[in-house]
Amino acid sequence: MAVLVGCNYHNTRNELHGCINDVLTMRETLVTRFGFQLSHVELLTDEPGSLVMPTGANIKKALDRMVDQAEPGDVLFFHYSGHGTKIPSVKPHHPFSQDEAIVPCDFNLITAPFYRYRLQAAGGPYTKGSKLHNPLGFLPQWGPH
Repeated sequence: MAVLVGCNYHNTRNELHGCINDVLTMRETLVTRFGFQLSHVELLTDEPGSLVMPTGANIKKALDRMVDQAEPGDVLFFHYSGHGTKIPSVKPHHPFSQDEAIVPCDFNLITAPFYRYRLQAAGGPYTKGSKLHNPLGFLPQWGPH
């Protein structure tokens, strides 16, 4: 299963070009080269006319669905193309460290620690024997290694 997110931030001063193309190419690659079923690849883009925009809430919901539907042996894949940032860490005893975050189209940031906690709290794919793959390193791999 996969969640692919592309944010071009149309008509904003932060507009990018190519993020939607990135996720379309990734979807094609997952299906044709790695055997993912098209019906198991969820695409969120801010392309005009998109039914579900890649807001912070919608990205979290899509990732939650993917994790909740995971079964033993599944490969879970998250790909994000858009702006990223660093924010001050909320970790105690690390006042000068920073956390990485992705920037959804509504600018409601999603931090890496949030999803590490979500996956652990849910028992997620780690206890089901699945793995979460992300080439950008935003989320760690889960499951037996």
